[in-house]
Amino acid sequence: MGLDLTVGHVQDMAQIASYGVMSTPGFVLDEKVLSYGKVLTKEEIINLLKENIK
Repeated sequence: MGLDLTVGHVQDMAQIASYGVMSTPGFVLDEKVLSYGKVLTKEEIINLLKENIK
């Protein structure tokens, strides 16, 4: 997609809960929770990025 993004892996449950995510995995972009509680497919991630990148 030609995007310059930083990807991180958060394991601290307090930090995860601070997003309102109570079931993992979670997918967050620019402090906005896009998905949680489900392992996303590559296609689902691409669609979420297309819909949410400004």
